[in-house]
Amino acid sequence: MLQPLARMLLALAAALSAACAAAGTAPAARGADPLVSSLQVAPFADSVSFALQVTNTGSAPVELEFPSGQTHDFVVSRAGTELWRWSADRMFTQALRSDRLAPGETRAFEGSWRVPAGTAGELVARGFLTAGGRRAEQQAAFRLP
Repeated sequence: MLQPLARMLLALAAALSAACAAAGTAPAARGADPLVSSLQVAPFADSVSFALQVTNTGSAPVELEFPSGQTHDFVVSRAGTELWRWSADRMFTQALRSDRLAPGETRAFEGSWRVPAGTAGELVARGFLTAGGRRAEQQAAFRLP
């Protein structure tokens, strides 16, 4: 469950993405992947919430082909060393699946990390889709006290 601040960030980012897509201010270049992504990171005292939004800014539906039940992942690193991966302790079905993202549609993917005691400083979060052939990925720096 996301904390209230993370939910607010998620709603704000989704509204902004939808407004840009509706206004035509973020059109995809011809031949370019029409997926636009954003990543919100909300650090708290003992946890960090992540929200990855992916929007289809194109005029045609986009098929997302997933090689398993996993649709996304989040990774936290420090100076290039991975500290945590959302999917590391999870199991996913081993079945191919697809999902269709309509023009202007936004999907949100969420995750949270319970921060180990003593973890502090500058970190980088990366959120991405695991769909084959799609480059929906963002990273964001954040700081833990």
